[in-house]
Amino acid sequence: MKAIVLAGGFATRLRPISYAIPKLLFPILGKPMVYWTLDLLRECGVVEAVLGVNYLADSLRATVGDNYRGIRIKYSLEDKPLGTAGPIKLASNFIRLRDTFVAMNGDVIAQINLTQMRKHHQNSTAAVTDALHEVRNPSRFGVVQLDSARRIERFVEKPTLKEAPSRMINAGIYMIEPSVLNMIRPEHRVSLEREIFPILAKRRRLFGFPFQGYWFDIGSFSDYQRANFALLAKQGPRTIIRHEASRAAAQSRLLSPLLLGEGSIVEKAATLGPKALLGKHCRIMKRARVTGSILFDRVTVGIGSTVSGAIVASDVSVGDKVKIEPGTVISSHVQIHDGARIRRNAIIHPHREVATDVRSGAQIM
Repeated sequence: MKAIVLAGGFATRLRPISYAIPKLLFPILGKPMVYWTLDLLRECGVVEAVLGVNYLADSLRATVGDNYRGIRIKYSLEDKPLGTAGPIKLASNFIRLRDTFVAMNGDVIAQINLTQMRKHHQNSTAAVTDALHEVRNPSRFGVVQLDSARRIERFVEKPTLKEAPSRMINAGIYMIEPSVLNMIRPEHRVSLEREIFPILAKRRRLFGFPFQGYWFDIGSFSDYQRANFALLAKQGPRTIIRHEASRAAAQSRLLSPLLLGEGSIVEKAATLGPKALLGKHCRIMKRARVTGSILFDRVTVGIGSTVSGAIVASDVSVGDKVKIEPGTVISSHVQIHDGARIRRNAIIHPHREVATDVRSGAQIM
């Protein structure tokens, strides 16, 4: 089994953190997003994968390398945006695709049995089988209408609620026959959903594979928080995940669920949780509190400070008696001085020094 992973997006809705780190390296439950994808592919026997990359490709390659747990990794670089089908065509130049292969969006976290999906695909007349997931509001996605044989009769991209033929959406995971590559113009921007799928639906060669497991599409900061906290909750409401060499003082308070990353420290009288995820080598100092927040690596929270409902990227120093309110996003390499108050929904860009209070909704650029 071989795979193509679409990893070339610019992650504009995850700026300013994504200015410095590609979306696929954002941690999900302490593990970079790309590894969730590769682990899923590994479970169904994928031995070779091409990552279709563009923005911050060097960072992704430096982290993942050429082999991940037995999967050979290759890279296909887009010089210009090619839509959703164009990168699959381009990536096919780097891998020999003679049989059914899997293609998927790299920013999808899903619990799906790809082995069963492949069997369903090969037992049908499908040229493409699309993984499908039911959601409450399908208007952000491609929505399908299935017949009794799970054949997709209609595919409507981002309809209004009234126009949506169902609540079953394209989950961004596909089983594809190599013949489909002939339908994609090389070096052109081509949409899989708008240009290829409607043709296959008319030919009755587009099938669906509904699945019930969890599914998260990481498109925005709210999506990112929801995925992390939902996956943390699935570990159990009393779960405290502590990695190697992490340390919590006897007088600290650890309120589940939480994740304490490798080498991270919680000092005396500090409180961590509930719903807190710390990356590697973070330090929560005396009487500080972190709740409902995601901290990347090497974040220090000073004495008596509070971080609530925030996302804090790597290499951030929060001074003493700082108050960070919900909805705040702090990019990497930021220093916040003692006593500052960062009000709700503020955004701080990379490499900034914050010496005074920041008003609600402000951007420090």
